[in-house]
Amino acid sequence: MTRNIIISSGFHLIIIIIATLSLPFLAKKPIDLPPIISIELIQITEKTNIPFAPKAKKIIEKIKKKKKRE
Repeated sequence: MTRNIIISSGFHLIIIIIATLSLPFLAKKPIDLPPIISIELIQITEKTNIPFAPKAKKIIEKIKKKKKRE
């Protein structure tokens, strides 16, 4: 009977020592990472196939006419 109490007390003592030694490692602050930003990669070509807006088209035509006059 006393042998079982000594074994149990020793086991509990070992568990308590391990817990107290490992506790500082568990209490570390997590690593502070900056927020993740997602980006899309696009392929740039010589000519774009995006249609111009009507207003932008008029402005471009005016600039071309001015260049022709000069």
